[in-house]
Amino acid sequence: MYAGHTPWVHQTVPPPAPPQPPDTARANFRWTSSADRIDPFAEGPHYGPVLEPFLVRAVGATIRINPLLSPPTDSHEDYLRWNMTFPTSTCYRTTGARRSWIKGREAPATFPRMTYIRIISRSFPWMIAIKARRKNIGVTCGEVVEAISAYMHGDVAKKEYEGVSHRLRREIWAAYQHNRSTDSNVPGGHLGEQLRRLDWLGSNSRWGGVVRSDDYVKEACGDVLPCTFELKCIPSYPLSPEEANEQQRMARHADRSRSRPRSTGPRPRSAGSGSDSNEGLDTETSTREDESEYE
Repeated sequence: MYAGHTPWVHQTVPPPAPPQPPDTARANFRWTSSADRIDPFAEGPHYGPVLEPFLVRAVGATIRINPLLSPPTDSHEDYLRWNMTFPTSTCYRTTGARRSWIKGREAPATFPRMTYIRIISRSFPWMIAIKARRKNIGVTCGEVVEAISAYMHGDVAKKEYEGVSHRLRREIWAAYQHNRSTDSNVPGGHLGEQLRRLDWLGSNSRWGGVVRSDDYVKEACGDVLPCTFELKCIPSYPLSPEEANEQQRMARHADRSRSRPRSTGPRPRSAGSGSDSNEGLDTETSTREDESEYE
């Protein structure tokens, strides 16, 4: 062997290169970009979890309300208009005037989606509980509006009416008489003689949107209850002749729809046990024997 000579060795197959780690940054970018293109308030069960109220605090979720249910703003012109003394068939979107609200009824009311929410207001003393009919979708915008309407058309117990101040009692009674007058801006006599919760609204009978208001929830309930929101009720205004005719037309259509014969059978009384428009609503009130004449 000569100096500087490299000894001969058998040729061997080089070991395989270690596997490269996955390109998680690129994968995450693709996933995030795809998710960002999905509207968090899209209809259907395909996007986002559906939370029970008790999980909201546990996971630190920040609840957002669907803009369709929110009050109008300078930058948001697509919202609901509705006089809550009339049926929900008279509710319409400002981007689809002269047509009863259809698009968006099945959209989730919140993000994340919730199986149950509560509504309170400065304009009435009750809490409206709304349960989702389909837990895999959560409470929808349509369910919120229908629940509020069903609750507002419920009867007021005599002891509830007598438990308020004389000033408020006079205001409620004046609204009761006005709502049953021949004025085109009110439903009229088909409301019947019973005092209804919608009479409690007085002149603030127009839908003003649903908002998060932790300060007011704490003031009214003693604590910041999860999934509890405030309904804004705003003053009503006289309708133009065209608006009045259109609202009366839609109300007559709703009356005809309600008067059509339905299949017989016991009507559900508990939340989530039936299939009509009151399904999933907590509308329990005082007993019938307390519901009599008020004046």
